[in-house]
Amino acid sequence: MPFDYLPVFVEKAAGKPVRKLVHPSQNAWHPLVPDLATAKVALLTSSALRTPDQSPFAPPDDTSYRPIPAEPDATDLFMDHRSPLGPTPRQDPEVVFPRAALISLVKRRLIASYASTHFSFIGGTRNHHGVEKELAPALARDLKDANVNLALLVPF
Repeated sequence: MPFDYLPVFVEKAAGKPVRKLVHPSQNAWHPLVPDLATAKVALLTSSALRTPDQSPFAPPDDTSYRPIPAEPDATDLFMDHRSPLGPTPRQDPEVVFPRAALISLVKRRLIASYASTHFSFIGGTRNHHGVEKELAPALARDLKDANVNLALLVPF
């Protein structure tokens, strides 16, 4: 289901305080991109998705994350993100967490494999220190432990 994100976001954000641009304390970009044909890919979504057995996220300053099974049929998903973007992502989580699309890339041999677990966290937080010092290092460790060499961030 296509979803025109930016016009909705601009309309819903009108009149709200402008977000402060925060510069990280260290460079976080990784200069190397693996050959996609050999890449093991994981999804990262900032939509605060979780499985029914996981504890809810606590917006807006929660810097925790939840592992989500890679297989789209593995579980139902709940969304705790308090976004003004409407019901579309709640009705079809594939919009913000494209697990089926990733599986299709493997079947078409455009990427080698996908991780058995992907990760979800809350986007739009103003807890920048917590994101940089807690969330990002923890996600990096889990991705490294899973031998993931390419993580795709699907923002919400």
